[in-house]
Amino acid sequence: MSEHNDENNDERTKLKNVTIRGIDSDTYEEFSHKIKNIQMNIGEAVTRMMQQITSDMDESQGELPGLSARRTFKKFRLPRGDISHHDHLSIGKQDLEDANARFSFSHIGELMFEPDVTRKVFRKYVRNISHCDKVKVPSVLPKLMIYAKINFCDRIEVYEVEKENSEEDESAKKQENFSDDDSKFQED
Repeated sequence: MSEHNDENNDERTKLKNVTIRGIDSDTYEEFSHKIKNIQMNIGEAVTRMMQQITSDMDESQGELPGLSARRTFKKFRLPRGDISHHDHLSIGKQDLEDANARFSFSHIGELMFEPDVTRKVFRKYVRNISHCDKVKVPSVLPKLMIYAKINFCDRIEVYEVEKENSEEDESAKKQENFSDDDSKFQED
């Protein structure tokens, strides 16, 4: 195993890049796919697993405890919410973050996502959108991400946003690791 220190400006969190040899490739691919389906990255998932194992080992006086993915990740999953049957809704980044849940929107006359909604926020908090007359989304969101979450809607309108609103999204885009599969767009 080789380790590389990764300097982080945020002193609260120290991240370390680690290379682990000897991982079964099929197991890794299955794990990776499942982790992406719950909107988590590999580093975050492995860190949480190690924290849980360390805590369990402390309680069991050094013995390796039985591992449970359900126990380890259940508490990190966002709750779900359903919003439906409204004439007009306008949803902003702060609305989604404050609610801290994954939402399904359905049977809404006009659903508008405000210009401050970034790809990261949209992916994390919007589960799906269906049976709406009109859905308006900012241009910072990739079209395929939008289309993967929207079903049975009459119109989808992508509107232009100023460059200032998309700068945070550009930085998030650089950090994302897009794979060849569509696991980032699959719903839970």
